[in-house]
Amino acid sequence: MEKRFYKSQRRLGAYSRSAREGEERAVSRGEDMISSLPEPLLCHILSFLTTEQAVRTSVLSSRWRHLWKWVPRLELDSFDFTNDKDCVDFIHKFLALQGKPYLREFKLTIDHDTFGSEASLYEPCLGRVDMRKLERFQVDNKFGRDGGFNDFRTRLTLSACEALVSLKLHFVWLNDLESLSLPCLKIMYLEDVVMPSDAAAEALISSSPVLEVLKISLSREDFVVALRVCSPSLKSFTLKRVKPIYARGHSVVIDAPKLEYLSLMDYYHFRSFEIISKAESFKVDIDVEFELMTDNSLEEKIIDNLLNSFSGVKDMTMSWRALWFINSSHETNPLPKFHGLTHLRVSMCLNASPQLLPTVLESCPNLKHLTVELVIYRYAVMTRPSTVMLPRCLVSSLESVEMESPVTEVATELKLARYFMENSTKLRKLVLRLKQSSTGEKHKPGVLEQLIESPRRSALCQFEVISSGSNSKSMV
Repeated sequence: MEKRFYKSQRRLGAYSRSAREGEERAVSRGEDMISSLPEPLLCHILSFLTTEQAVRTSVLSSRWRHLWKWVPRLELDSFDFTNDKDCVDFIHKFLALQGKPYLREFKLTIDHDTFGSEASLYEPCLGRVDMRKLERFQVDNKFGRDGGFNDFRTRLTLSACEALVSLKLHFVWLNDLESLSLPCLKIMYLEDVVMPSDAAAEALISSSPVLEVLKISLSREDFVVALRVCSPSLKSFTLKRVKPIYARGHSVVIDAPKLEYLSLMDYYHFRSFEIISKAESFKVDIDVEFELMTDNSLEEKIIDNLLNSFSGVKDMTMSWRALWFINSSHETNPLPKFHGLTHLRVSMCLNASPQLLPTVLESCPNLKHLTVELVIYRYAVMTRPSTVMLPRCLVSSLESVEMESPVTEVATELKLARYFMENSTKLRKLVLRLKQSSTGEKHKPGVLEQLIESPRRSALCQFEVISSGSNSKSMV
C-alpha cells in the first residue's frame, strides 16, 4: 500500500528526488510512512473508503484508533448490522462525534428483510443530519426494489441545503417542502419517491437554479398528476414510471432551454406531453410501453401528441416495444414525419423488419445515419403493407447504416443489407454485425458471398461484415 501511495506521489511530482529516495529506503526497512502523514491527509485518504472499512483501520495503531471518527463522510449499509436499531444507533453516535461543521457526504443503504425491518427508525436520525454544509446526500431504501409497501418507505424532510451538489433518493416519502433552497445542486435522482403534490415536485426542481442532471422515477402511489419541469440550466432529463394505481390524466410539461438529452422509460401513461423549450442539439431516447386502450383514435392521439413534441429532434433512439406500439396505432395512417432527424438508432423484430423498416425510413426524409438492432421475436405480426415507393432518405441523404443481427437460416438480415445496397444512392458505409443466434441457425452455403458481390447503387459504398462468432471481418 505504501509503495503504491508514494508511486502516485512521484507521478504528481510532490517530492524532491532526495526526499523520495529517503522515503523509499524507509519503506524497504518496513517503516510505516503513511502513519507519519498529517491527520487531515489521513482523513482524506480514509474518505475514499466506506465507513465500515474506515473503522477497521482503528486497529492498525494508536495513531489510527480515532481517525475514522473525523472522516467527513458517512457511508453505511444496514445489512452490515445485526438489525436496524444497531445501524440507527451507530448513525446517532457518529453524528454526535462529528458535530455540525464536518460532514460533507452522507450515503445510507437500508437493506434488510422487509418483514423484519423497522423503516420508521431511520426518520429521526435522518432528521439529525445537518444539511447546510453537506455536498452529497443519498438514501437508497432497497425495501422497494421488488415493489415494497408504503409502510416501508423512509420519510424524509429536506431542510436548508446550501452546499448540496448531489441528491439521490430511492423509495423515500418526501414530506412537505417549505422554503427549500438548493443553490448548488447539479444532480438529482428521485427513484420511486413519493412527492406530496404537483406543487412540491415543481418547487423541488425550481429551487435548484444550477441543476444539470435530473432523473425521476414516478411511483405507483405518487400524488403528482401534472409534472412541470422548468429549469434554465437542465441538460439531461430521464423520466421513468411504473403503471399508476389510479389513472388521473397525467401530464408533463418541459421548459428547459438547455436540455440536450431526454429519456422516457417503462410505462407511458400521460394524456399530454409538451416541450416548451429545449436545446437546439437535442437527443431523445424512447423505451416505453404505451397504455392499451379500447378507443383506437384516443390511443393514436396520445401517441401523436408525444411524437409531435419531437418533430424537430435531430438524434433519436427507439426501442422495439415503443416502435411496435407506435406502428400498431397507425396501421391505417402514416407515421408522423421527423424532418429534422439525421441520426436514428432503432431496434425491431427481425421477421417484421422487411415491412417495418421502409415505413420507419419514410417518416425520416432527411436521415443520414441509421443504426438498427434486429431481435428475434417469433410472435410479431405486421399487417401494414410494405411501402411501394422508395423512402426519400434512401435517394437523397442516407450516408451510413450499421446493422446488428443474429444469424438466421432464412437470411432476413442479408436481405435487408441488400435492400440498402441496391437502393441507397448516397450510401458511403454499410456495416453488418452478425452474431450467433440462440437456436444455432446458420446461413446456407454461398449466401453471404452472393451478398458481398451484389451490385451497389452508390459507387462510394464500403461494405463490412463482422461475425462475432468466428471473430472474422470482411471488408469490400
